Amino acid sequence: MQKAFKSGLVAVSVATAMLSLSQQAYATNGYAAHGFGTVQKAMGGTAVAGSDDAMNMATNPAAMSFGKNNWTAGLDIFVPNRGMNHAGRPAHPDIPFTAFFPPEAAPALPPGSVPASAAIPGASLKGNDDSNFPIPEFAYQRHLNDKFAVGIAVYGNGGMNATYDKPIFGPPGTNTGIDFAQLFIAPSVSMKVNEKNSIGASLNLAYQRIKINGVGGFAPFSSDPAHLTNNGYDDSTGAGITVGWQTKLTDNLTAGLAYRSETKMSKFDKYRGLLAEQGDFDIPSMVTGGISYKATPRTTLALDIAHINYTDVKAIANKNNTAGLQQQLIGQQFGLIPAGSPLQGPKLGDNEGAGFGWEDQTAFKFGIKHQLNNKIALMAGYNHGKAPIDSDQTAFNVLAPATVEDHLTLGLDYKLSKNSSIAVQYMHAFNNEIKGDASRQPNGAPVSPGAQIPIGPNPLTDFTAANIEMFQDSIAVAYSKDF
Repeated sequence: MQKAFKSGLVAVSVATAMLSLSQQAYATNGYAAHGFGTVQKAMGGTAVAGSDDAMNMATNPAAMSFGKNNWTAGLDIFVPNRGMNHAGRPAHPDIPFTAFFPPEAAPALPPGSVPASAAIPGASLKGNDDSNFPIPEFAYQRHLNDKFAVGIAVYGNGGMNATYDKPIFGPPGTNTGIDFAQLFIAPSVSMKVNEKNSIGASLNLAYQRIKINGVGGFAPFSSDPAHLTNNGYDDSTGAGITVGWQTKLTDNLTAGLAYRSETKMSKFDKYRGLLAEQGDFDIPSMVTGGISYKATPRTTLALDIAHINYTDVKAIANKNNTAGLQQQLIGQQFGLIPAGSPLQGPKLGDNEGAGFGWEDQTAFKFGIKHQLNNKIALMAGYNHGKAPIDSDQTAFNVLAPATVEDHLTLGLDYKLSKNSSIAVQYMHAFNNEIKGDASRQPNGAPVSPGAQIPIGPNPLTDFTAANIEMFQDSIAVAYSKDF
């Protein structure tokens, strides 16, 4: 037992080093992973009521009480395909200057200020300059006695990447892109309250990093233009907790419930002129409940419902409110407002500054595991969560096109020996496009300014709605050993 414990500590150190060196971790339910652990991912991400291996603790630390002494290590190769497109602008647009002002405050159109101009073509861009991403995982758990179990899980919680070969948000010279990743190291403990109930807790030690390029066109809207874009990687650390409960309702039916608190993180100082609350980017809270049902001696069904509270974090949830700042800039250009006047209203980086406009997300996860024979178990799953982005918020989400909603998973668990096994899983997240709201008010102004992106030099007419889309594939392999 002591030898196994020492081996586990060595493996934790190796896994931690691997994850610290990993540049990206990716996600499918918003920017959160669709599940944690290869076996769990193969079953649609279901984990809260199961105890398949040590990675269940990443969702519900109470699972350790009903699981074996076990460690598992794996690697997921994640391949997202990100894209955006816009329709362009027809020739000689009949869009008046007053479109950029509320009707009651619209000034007279200066003669000849908006001349007819040539058409600007649309574009279809892929954000796949970085395309394949390794996501390592590791977990270890052991029972101290009949009542207590301890463990640790190390895993990528989520992230986002989109790197285009064009400066979508100007100015020319730097292509637009984001690279964002999160790592959790979660020492955990569980206690068996009685033969049917267990409780558990994890301390979530979190690390995240971000790099944002090619958004210099927003400099007039920034509270701190020097800390807006192109500042390399910035790091953030913090901590939170997860608490969980599992109960055996019958011999064949287990239920689980887990709550992960909002994880308070240090600020991204290099991007305090872009991200709301001066670079504050906490990790949102999440609650997961579900059941695991042994339908036959060989077949287990699982259902999880997870709710992610993206509205916990203003940098994620604040709506794109830069339209008022744009109106003021245009007013200065036409002499309607004194040149150089400070822009009024929240700027990027302020507490109420623009964010990605995400809503909370609820994901429904279903999984099945069938023991085909003494060596092979087959797994499959389905995961659905409505994308957290609405059609009126697509512009900023060119950077974070978290559009996928439906995921299909398949997997196999092969027993190598009495105490060891290897699992593989495949996930496909089906392509989903969110079309930006391109509708206009009677005066020609966009109904949804948060969906508009610039497409030319004339701020009065050269803009269009952004459409964003994504599909994903991943394949993972993990080795597990009981002791």
